[in-house]
Amino acid sequence: MNHIENRLFRYFVAVAEEQHFTRAAERLGITPPTLTHQIQKLESQLGVKLLRRKGNTKVVVTEAGQRFLPGAREVLRQAEEAAAIARQAGRGELGRLELGFVAPLFSAGLLRRWIDTFRQTHPAIDITIRNLVPMAQISEIARKELDAGFARPPHKYPSGVRGFEIYRQPLVLALPREHPLARHKDISPAMLARETFVKTTPELDIGFSGLTEAIARIGKFTPRVVKRDGDFIAVLGYVALGYGIAVVPELMKTMDGADVVFRNIAANPVPQTSIAFVYSSDPSPSAKLLIRHMQRHALRNGGKGAAPRHNHDRIIIPSGLNLNPHPEVRAKRASKDVGRGAAACTLRGSRFARAPQGEEMSRR
Repeated sequence: MNHIENRLFRYFVAVAEEQHFTRAAERLGITPPTLTHQIQKLESQLGVKLLRRKGNTKVVVTEAGQRFLPGAREVLRQAEEAAAIARQAGRGELGRLELGFVAPLFSAGLLRRWIDTFRQTHPAIDITIRNLVPMAQISEIARKELDAGFARPPHKYPSGVRGFEIYRQPLVLALPREHPLARHKDISPAMLARETFVKTTPELDIGFSGLTEAIARIGKFTPRVVKRDGDFIAVLGYVALGYGIAVVPELMKTMDGADVVFRNIAANPVPQTSIAFVYSSDPSPSAKLLIRHMQRHALRNGGKGAAPRHNHDRIIIPSGLNLNPHPEVRAKRASKDVGRGAAACTLRGSRFARAPQGEEMSRR
């Protein structure tokens, strides 16, 4: 039956159900002679008589036709179902999305806030999530290995990637619980001049505004970085071990542990960073639906209105301070910082001993 046209099944079912050629022809929107010709064509292809005329227009379904009728209805049902699925897929209502996210979004409940309504509206779209650092998300979106993500936006999106801000948050300080400065509720940047810092690796810093540098410039000092890691969770681990202080987004407070405390930064205004919804510039139909959904959460002028036009990481700083140097300048600074990381100082008595500027601290 693979060579039989679907319309012949439809014609036969209509005549079998109406048991009348004229009524069946009207139902199908064709003339009775055309319907008669098509039924004869079907019977010729099958080599059996499906209908027997009773008068000029009335018909009786033969034994062969009675056996054929359920199969004909099933063929039509499957064809309609396949067409509906194709239309759904074409509209993006049926498909799969692979999304990246950063861990604090999950802990703070933001990921669910942004995605839950979309899942309820589009239950036929399967969503897979992956915990990835911002640069990995952007790289995989550019390679079309990821549909979209929730990450800190870069200064400039690479070819094939777009994004807009959906969440803005202040920076805070993560300190070892026993650190002397932990006694303060608010800590001014100037109080950090002699402290050591833990931050992310240069690979993650390049292309993004430096969080630690933003605070250091307000306090008018050069940060002494003693440990780096490619994951903010590991950065907090180094803080807990007493290596130094970390400047982190406020969402990291949801990852609070027994050995780490968070303190506010006493600055006016407090530097802020943002989370962006990033996506491919050539999205799939399902991704297009998600983009339209996320545009409702886009920020404009402090959160008013939706505008998928933001292309920069927003670190809001006091006027007159340049905390956003060119990416090449940051790359050179990061390279020098790593190059000077061979020397170390001995921890004597306190876990918070000072390290020479720009040097790695090691234990012995």
